[in-house]
Amino acid sequence: MLDVRTLAAAVLGVVLGVVCLVAPETVVRMQTAGRLPEDRYGRYGEDGTPDDADGGRPTRLIGLVRVVGAALVISGAYFGWTLV
Repeated sequence: MLDVRTLAAAVLGVVLGVVCLVAPETVVRMQTAGRLPEDRYGRYGEDGTPDDADGGRPTRLIGLVRVVGAALVISGAYFGWTLV
């Protein structure tokens, strides 16, 4: 019999991992509510100056989101494999 919790973990892991891999900037923006930790000054909603190459997003956070996304895809695939 198919374990529903394991199937849900597999699907959720793969879906969240793909979202983290495809749109890491969006994940960082959602987690920081439009503000970055080092942006203590300025007006609400400003992401940085328009001439920033990465739009004001730190590449360290984006890299971390991609690593977490890859780990989620791998763990979701593992949980899916255990169902077979």
